[in-house]
Amino acid sequence: MNSFIPNKRINTLLLFVLILLFIGYLISKQSAEYLVRVSHKNEADSPSIKPQPSLRYPNNNNHGNNIVPVIYPTPFEYHIPTEDEHFITYLPHSGFHNQRIELENAFLLAHYLNRTLLLPPVFLGNPAFPWQRYDKMYERLLLQTKRGLEYCSQLREGEPLPSECLNYSRWTSVPWTFFYDLGEMSQYVRIVFKDDLSIAWMHDYLNINTTTDIYYFKDTSPFDYRIYDLPDSKTPLARFVNRIDISTLEAIEERVIQFGSLFGTYRVLAQTREHVDFLLFIRENMIFKNPTLMEVATRVVDRLGGVGQFIGVHLRVGDGLFKVKASINVDDIYHQLVDEYTDLTLEEVTQYDPHHDEDRKEDDAYEIRQLRGTQPMGNQDKPIQVNHPAEDILKTRLGPTQNNLKCGPMDGRNNRFAMTTVYIATDCPQPRTHPLLRKIFRTFPCVFVLSDFKDELAELSRIEVRDEQVKLESYLIPMIDAIISAHGHTFYGTNSSTFSAYIERQLHPIYTHQPMQLVGAPLP
Repeated sequence: MNSFIPNKRINTLLLFVLILLFIGYLISKQSAEYLVRVSHKNEADSPSIKPQPSLRYPNNNNHGNNIVPVIYPTPFEYHIPTEDEHFITYLPHSGFHNQRIELENAFLLAHYLNRTLLLPPVFLGNPAFPWQRYDKMYERLLLQTKRGLEYCSQLREGEPLPSECLNYSRWTSVPWTFFYDLGEMSQYVRIVFKDDLSIAWMHDYLNINTTTDIYYFKDTSPFDYRIYDLPDSKTPLARFVNRIDISTLEAIEERVIQFGSLFGTYRVLAQTREHVDFLLFIRENMIFKNPTLMEVATRVVDRLGGVGQFIGVHLRVGDGLFKVKASINVDDIYHQLVDEYTDLTLEEVTQYDPHHDEDRKEDDAYEIRQLRGTQPMGNQDKPIQVNHPAEDILKTRLGPTQNNLKCGPMDGRNNRFAMTTVYIATDCPQPRTHPLLRKIFRTFPCVFVLSDFKDELAELSRIEVRDEQVKLESYLIPMIDAIISAHGHTFYGTNSSTFSAYIERQLHPIYTHQPMQLVGAPLP
């Protein structure tokens, strides 16, 4: 008997510790909610619905001449809800383009269900905030706040940073209206801006009973469900786990439907004729229109010869799976350019691309493999081939440069390719000297990257979140790159990149005045 007592005491002690940890978790979660609620006390005198001043920017005109401030709309700037109005909302996560896809799906659902969209901001950060299970993601978003840390922005350069300020400038959030003009969209989808993702905000601003008025879809996997708008659709679930029909959502009586993640291209299906048209309408309105971004990009496009006078390329090589497959993706695009815009023979291509076989291998460096978290897929061997278009077409693409661009050195053979101006949008560091892109610059003398136009980019450094003093330039460089590359007569993107897909399917047709099509849309 006596030998059993110590084990029993240990088990009792462990149980006691677990209970304390659980109580601590509950207290921390409730404390976070309480802090959010306290922070609202001066923002809403009562739980009735009424317009509120902008929390982030009480005076949008109060800024220096050298600053281009981010303007934050007030919550009810587009729409003032009624007392019995119904809503949907979601939790944003991951990078810009994953959040953009979430927004597209949210617009579809709000339209299908005739519910007002409580629209979160877009989070910009490095690293991006990843998907997590609903409860974890909500808690993380709730605690990811700069309330009470305003002094971090007042610290002088070189001063030691308190621990709570270490990540202060590494992330921020801005309204979607900074990037897109949602005025026309708001005529078809009622929008309320929700810059605070807490449940408490819904009570304080919308008079939502947080116990009985909210229906939760708490996802436990990144692709927990796919939503079907057509009852008899035979579209497979594919990577999604569960099927939800729109009729199921229509039957929900609670005033708020709270989703977790809505990420996933065609996660919310649009398969009726009306819904297909509305999805096209959404995509046509989710086009970069920020005046500063467009002015900067337009100047660069003009220097490249104008709209439709060059080839746009997007090469994503700097992170995750794209870093593992970087040389393969570059090689794929390189040979498309060689085939379409040169008359090189097989032997000549081999001279310009002497490391082709090595480039068809994934990067197996240990630290890069860890980015993917899975085993390498193996090499993608592909012998060099040459497939040029018909001679009469090819002749129109060969010759000297047609503009005043200062092209790179020519070797006597590639002079004939100077007519082809190529603009590469890329996250590759120092692209002009990087081994990944060397063969492109060697073959085509008139290849340009954003750093070639530094004199046009000064305005980007002036854009900032004023009350945080967080500059947005580093987040906007990829946007400028995308806008410029989308103005070419032809666009080549990186396989499996949501960024490339966005440029190809939305920006390129709009900026070059072509009809937009739903590429890859699942059939019913």
